[in-house]
Amino acid sequence: MSRSIVSKEVLSSAQAVGKNATVYSNSRKFHDCDGTACLKIISTAGQITVTQQCSTDNVTWYDPETAAGAAGAVDKITVTTGRYLSFTPVLCDYIRFKIVEANVAATAVTLELVYRVEV
Repeated sequence: MSRSIVSKEVLSSAQAVGKNATVYSNSRKFHDCDGTACLKIISTAGQITVTQQCSTDNVTWYDPETAAGAAGAVDKITVTTGRYLSFTPVLCDYIRFKIVEANVAATAVTLELVYRVEV
């Protein structure tokens, strides 16, 4: 018999993202996710696009794509107070997030991943 619990982890804590720059969050072993996830995003300025990346070995990273070849963003935000987004994670061994600032302003980004774990 299995049970589920909620796991929370900060993957990026006030990480500096320069104007027109790309940075990456810390990674997290993700094999235990049951397919339910949320991401809390806090940005101090600018406009960022956040996308999920996947890895099988925590070394080589991939941008997941749909069958049509389109890479899906978790969300594109322009906020200073934060957002809490439910999204459908791509199941993989490891997960991290790519943060791209859209040439507006340097920012600091905090990402907290929340997901349901089957144990």
